Amino acid sequence: MKTNPTPLLLTALAAISLTACGEKTSAPDDKASGSTAPTNAVLESAFVDAEPEGALSVVEARKQAQPGATLTVTGRIAGSHDPFSADFATLVLADDALRTCERIPGDSCSTPWDACCVDPKEIAAQRLTIQVVGEDGRPIDQSLKSVNGLTELDTLVVTGTVAEGSNAENLVLNATRIFAKPGDHGEERS
Repeated sequence: MKTNPTPLLLTALAAISLTACGEKTSAPDDKASGSTAPTNAVLESAFVDAEPEGALSVVEARKQAQPGATLTVTGRIAGSHDPFSADFATLVLADDALRTCERIPGDSCSTPWDACCVDPKEIAAQRLTIQVVGEDGRPIDQSLKSVNGLTELDTLVVTGTVAEGSNAENLVLNATRIFAKPGDHGEERS
């Protein structure tokens, strides 16, 4: 018996187009609730109460990206529609200068952290990836979303080692210390 693949294909295309427009098609879960998520020991040990000193902006850190080097960088969780991986301890950290939508008067974007009003090349030049890795060198299989209350637009100061294969265009920092600046989530901080 032959089946017509057209209805299945149309359903898949509709789901993709809704996702591309920013609408959520997945069911809600505890990870997106905004509560503090349970963590494992490696994640717990990465979060610190004292702000690391000597932080570079994301743009400056990208210029100094040498695999194996230790860097301290500051920025905001932004620069992507989904800056947190749902399955791994990774996030996108954007330069504080990136003009996200909440900084544009009158803009009522529901996902201001994605900087949708900025040229994608400019966004790409102002972000990097932060990851927390286990002993095996791979990202821990738990999202950073909600860990210690982390959410989009939070300002972080992160110390870590530049991952092998990183360069100025694709910088990945293996975090060893993560400090979340206090204050309301996503507010302008002085």
